[in-house]
Amino acid sequence: MTDVNRAQFLTRGAAGGLALVAGGTVLGLAAGQATAATAAGDVAIAKLAATAELLAIDFYSRAISSRKFRGDEREYLIDARRNERDHYAALARVIGRGAPKGLRFQYPNGAFASRASIAKLGVALETAFVGAYLGAVTALRSNDLKGVAAQIGASESQHLSVFSEIAVDDPVGISFPKALTATQATAAVTPFLAA
Repeated sequence: MTDVNRAQFLTRGAAGGLALVAGGTVLGLAAGQATAATAAGDVAIAKLAATAELLAIDFYSRAISSRKFRGDEREYLIDARRNERDHYAALARVIGRGAPKGLRFQYPNGAFASRASIAKLGVALETAFVGAYLGAVTALRSNDLKGVAAQIGASESQHLSVFSEIAVDDPVGISFPKALTATQATAAVTPFLAA
């Protein structure tokens, strides 16, 4: 895969949005109260979200293994990976045996070669994740799940802030981040899936 900048990454992802959710028993309860079509739609969103969480876990693991970060920044990466693992675990409990697992990911050439290249990729990924969770708030049928998606989006926004600080010395983001649709989010994640 060749290098992609943030704009290219987001453009690729701008065709539909990754709707991310978590909440373990909340989804199970909501699905039981919803129609079959609604439950199926929310579960499909959860599967897409779980795939994105696996990508995030892999990204943070590689960033940590690169040894390009020290001190507080390295501790941040470890904490952020734990957040992503928590998100995935909640999704996997909801999805059950159908939860995605064992996926392999690929990255642009040189993505982990320097602190700056890792931060640049982190900004692109976390921007997509924030947009995906914002999209989930409108795509999900369950009001409980909408709340969970908003909470996870807030967590992803914190991660984006740290990478923005490292990459461009500006942790403050834009006032109104763009929400992505499920199609846009799928398009954003697909280039990272290894064949």
